[in-house]
Amino acid sequence: MGFEARPHTATRPAAAPRPHAPAHPAPLLSAQDLRQVAFHRPPPGRPGYDERQVDDFLDRIEATLLGRDDVTEQDVRRMRFRPAQPGYHAVEVDAFLELVAETLRSTPQRRQAVAPAQGAHATSTAMRPAPRLTPRDVRGVRFHKPRPGNRGYHEGEIDAFLDRIEATLAGRDTLTAIEVQDHEFSYAPPGMIGYDEDDVDTFLDLVVVTLEQAPPPPVRPRPQVGARPLTARDVRTVEFGKPPRGRRGYHESQVDKFLDRIEATLLGNDDLTAQDIREAKFSRPMFGRRGYDETEVDAFLARVEKQLGDGPARPAALPPITSWKQLRMIKIPTAGPTRRGYRTSQVDRVLEEVGIALDGMIGASSAEVAKTRFALALMNGQGYDCAFVDELIPLLVAELRRRGR
Repeated sequence: MGFEARPHTATRPAAAPRPHAPAHPAPLLSAQDLRQVAFHRPPPGRPGYDERQVDDFLDRIEATLLGRDDVTEQDVRRMRFRPAQPGYHAVEVDAFLELVAETLRSTPQRRQAVAPAQGAHATSTAMRPAPRLTPRDVRGVRFHKPRPGNRGYHEGEIDAFLDRIEATLAGRDTLTAIEVQDHEFSYAPPGMIGYDEDDVDTFLDLVVVTLEQAPPPPVRPRPQVGARPLTARDVRTVEFGKPPRGRRGYHESQVDKFLDRIEATLLGNDDLTAQDIREAKFSRPMFGRRGYDETEVDAFLARVEKQLGDGPARPAALPPITSWKQLRMIKIPTAGPTRRGYRTSQVDRVLEEVGIALDGMIGASSAEVAKTRFALALMNGQGYDCAFVDELIPLLVAELRRRGR
């Protein structure tokens, strides 16, 4: 792309085959992706991009995805950053901005990009309408062939499922978001090419967003907190599943590196504390890729935090929350293994609106926040700790009222 410098760690006939034309949806980024992206330092001896300049530009892009600025695809492609030592790794910044440019150009992806949401399942208390695909979008979608050496999804199964999705959007079928999320496809048989798996899953993420209304799709049960203390071997051998469709999970390499530190701590070679575990944050993988199921990772880290022996701070003990940045730094504890917490997507959506208002932009009002009611997660051990959220929300309402909002 040539950026210069930033661093930071009508139903189709059933028999008609779908052509292998590479015209699937382009990668889609959300405003949250802009907030959470992190870049490494450049290799030793090589300059990076000026961190402040890159951060400021990404803030403008985030505002654009929230409908509060007007950065265009051309602005992104023309942007040049000052070199800095060490700065952000230029290659990583350029690759991310290529996805930004595609997001600003794409349709229907652009319609989802402008909807502020914490992942595809953010169905909260309806502060903004969810983006919607049309039957025409489904009818016109095309997928790449799989990369060499990979098997693609069975074309006939995908085409038949897309017919059902198209019919559902046209009012002739009754597929639900949960059915789309849970549907499993076979791989193409030997001798056939199939559709690229990531392409199909990326498009189905948008379908889930369109079909989803109030109840979110079920997620895997959280691993239960056992009585036996974790060992270094438990940490080294733990495995996490992939998140459901519509969610991207946590960046695998970031989680793996943090687990290495936990293992070292249990061996006496590092000094992570319960607070370090509680405050750990992970970015999302590139759009179209799935990382680790965040529900499973959070459950495991809650067990580690409990073992390290430091309970979560209550909101009353927190410093005053006067900006979006401060609000994002709060690590909300998850529900205990015998309790159902508030749905994380709903809480995150409302906190995003509060953060926007705290920074002086148009967001949630104190009255809207005070009236918000959160649904409970489907199973014990899932969602945010209700008591913590119930204490936090009145503090935020009071701050918004103090500002006359």
